[in-house]
Amino acid sequence: MKKVFLIMAGVMLFAATDTFAQDDKKKKKEKGKNGKTEAKEEKKEEDKFGDITKKCVKSEGLFTLWRDTTSGKTYLEIREDQLGKEFIYFSHVADGAVEAGYFRGAYLGSKIISFNKFYERIDVYHENTSYYFDPSNALSRAAGANINKPLLASEKTEAVSKDKKKFLIDGDAVFLSEKFDLIKNPSPPGMPSVLGNLSAGKTRVDGINNFPENTDVIVSYVYENGAPTMGSTSLTDPRNITIKYQHSLIAVPENSFKPRRDDARIGYFMTQVDDMTSAETINYRDVIHRWHLEKKEPTAQLSEPVEPITFWIENTTPKEFRPIIKEACERWNTSFEKAGFKNAVVCKEQPDDATWSAGDIRYNVLRWTSSPTPPFGGYGPSFVNPRTGQILGADIMLEFVAMTNRVKAEKVFKTSGYLQDEELEKQGQQFIRNPFLCMAGDQTNHNMQFASAIAAALSMDDMSKKEIVQQMLYRLVLHEVGHTLGLNHNMRASTMSTLEDVKNPAKANKDGLANSVMEYPAFNYQLNPAEQTIYCDTKPGPYDDWVIEYGYSPSAVDYITEEVRLRKIAERSSQPNLMFGNDADDMRSSGRGIDPDVNIYDLTNDPVAYGAERCDLVNAILPKLKDKFTSPQSSYQELLQAYMISTGEYANQIRVMTRQIGGVHYNRSVPGQSPTVKPLEPVKEEKQKAAMKALEKYAFAPNAWDNAASLYNYLLAQRRGFNHFSANVDPSIHARVLGMQKECLNHLLHPNVTERITDSKLYGNTYSLDKVMTDLTNSIFQADAKSAVNTFRQNLQVEYVNRLIKFHDEKSPYDNVSKAMAWSELKRIDTMMATGASPDGLTKAHREYVRLLIKQAQEKG
Repeated sequence: MKKVFLIMAGVMLFAATDTFAQDDKKKKKEKGKNGKTEAKEEKKEEDKFGDITKKCVKSEGLFTLWRDTTSGKTYLEIREDQLGKEFIYFSHVADGAVEAGYFRGAYLGSKIISFNKFYERIDVYHENTSYYFDPSNALSRAAGANINKPLLASEKTEAVSKDKKKFLIDGDAVFLSEKFDLIKNPSPPGMPSVLGNLSAGKTRVDGINNFPENTDVIVSYVYENGAPTMGSTSLTDPRNITIKYQHSLIAVPENSFKPRRDDARIGYFMTQVDDMTSAETINYRDVIHRWHLEKKEPTAQLSEPVEPITFWIENTTPKEFRPIIKEACERWNTSFEKAGFKNAVVCKEQPDDATWSAGDIRYNVLRWTSSPTPPFGGYGPSFVNPRTGQILGADIMLEFVAMTNRVKAEKVFKTSGYLQDEELEKQGQQFIRNPFLCMAGDQTNHNMQFASAIAAALSMDDMSKKEIVQQMLYRLVLHEVGHTLGLNHNMRASTMSTLEDVKNPAKANKDGLANSVMEYPAFNYQLNPAEQTIYCDTKPGPYDDWVIEYGYSPSAVDYITEEVRLRKIAERSSQPNLMFGNDADDMRSSGRGIDPDVNIYDLTNDPVAYGAERCDLVNAILPKLKDKFTSPQSSYQELLQAYMISTGEYANQIRVMTRQIGGVHYNRSVPGQSPTVKPLEPVKEEKQKAAMKALEKYAFAPNAWDNAASLYNYLLAQRRGFNHFSANVDPSIHARVLGMQKECLNHLLHPNVTERITDSKLYGNTYSLDKVMTDLTNSIFQADAKSAVNTFRQNLQVEYVNRLIKFHDEKSPYDNVSKAMAWSELKRIDTMMATGASPDGLTKAHREYVRLLIKQAQEKG
């Protein structure tokens, strides 16, 4: 038994050993298999980078991009040395749809971004550049506290190179989305989207331009809308709208550029920065936007720059314009010479066979287009390094319509023909969204048409007509180039000259009309040919020289010396020919701004007297327009256009007059700079009363509109198919006149103005609210208080009474002083209506109606 047991145990041990051996062999086999699998997978992972890229076209530059030759899919390569490094992201509209709010050349701004690795993902962050922390201050250790650093994109790594130093991410996921930038503007609450929804299938990368210092990706974003809310011939099919957009990734410049501090007395575009380690009440560390200019000869008083600011005239530019554009652009050199630079600005022509496009951000281009519905006549944006304010590139968009007599998008026939408060306020809102938007081209277009009316009515010779066009083009280019040099608007510039100066050829030619070309002044047409000088400025003014000196004169060696040097330049701001005020201050729309010197469409330091002369000019040409603009076998459209433009200019000037009333002049000088200057000084009473008298004559008088009477039978728009189907085509004469008068009342009776009249009485205003309201009521009612009231005056008087009644609405914005004066004037008007003569039925009905309105208001409370 024992022997048998031992034999059985041996057999079992052998079997077990064999089993273990087989298991071990199996495990070794499986291990070998798994090892090969892991090695194979590892090899496959290593080759994935190559597998992807071998099917792609490579585009090398700042960032390498790969594009699949079959599907068109793009991949963005991020190198290890690019991780954590800052880059500049900039975007602009390569082509758009104006009706949807997008137009060719629109700049969308620049920002600092960084690429960072997070395990198997690449994160793209938007760096916050709005705050400064002094590195030597302990607070700098908390520099990121409560300051958002948005994560714009987080993309999975598609492949890693064998050396682990290159990472591929899905380029389409970044560039075909809105991760870098918001493409479609959000719709107002409750309003459907104008564009509709982004089509993933139709949106695509159109092109890649790659260079050592920048990578550009051009994308066509296609938006689909099954129920479009807009349409025009330029949109073709509003169900499918394409916005062509260019993304640019730019290397942060490594140079000796020094940021320059902003000064509120001088008008540069700037980047706002708060110093979070400063104990000062005003902790601003804002930097201006300017180009990097260095002298070739640092010690020379006047030297050429190492690299000039170079502009190119796009080959789309009408050839007859090119010599003037080049000369206008380079006329800025006179200002740079005062800053120590010779030939700082250079202008060249793009050859017809150029291999680069105007959209290439390496070139600064003066671009010309002829759009169906242009949003502007001129536009001069630039983009900068947000950390320093260094301008890196700029373009100027110019519309052909600005230099023609053609109305801009025919809007003159569909609207009042002059800018109303709603349009002016919209301008302001657009400017907030895009501070480079400029209406100088629109103003040029308006003045081209007004010049055409004047030339015809006053039989101007061909040489004078040609001179007008050339001067306007000089000024338009100078203005837009000024923007690309970093300058914002100076809406105070037009008050430099006296009324006599603008009629003095020697004075006007030597000193110019305004202190800057960065204004929207009235163009200088004189009714008396003997008093005609230049029509507009064709060279930079004294303010332009001064502001270029501040921005571009070479820096001092040390910080303290530089601060003193810049302060001395800025302290010249109180000089009469260097006064400044920008769009934030101007009084273009009713109730906005406080200083009548900061305004648009005015000229001279007596804009009321100049405006009166301009109104006389319009009244002189109106009766002559019919004979000059009604030729055989032509339509009456040219006559209608001349009437609308001429009376539109009239509307601009009476609106300018209103700004004196309740106005307060302000001065940007700082304490200690000008001891005799007070920062706030109310407009003198005699100037306010002069404005009221001018308004009485040109806006409110019974005969103010008589000069256009001979035109009314002929104001018929040109027929074009069924375009006039939904609107009557008879001239709305009363509505037009009342519209111009309403624009005056909008300001004179604005709650901001009536309250300021009372407030400013405490610091020098002697034209008190009782005087203002009494004079205004008299100017609207007194002239025909004892006679028949014509229908223009009837409309005006009812409008005025209704506005006084609204002073007492339940949610009235008016202060108590204004309400009391309005009530007092209503009672006085009621007495005037009760005692006035009514020689005809219309006058009788009108007086009874006015009294009824007042009675109803009294009964209401």
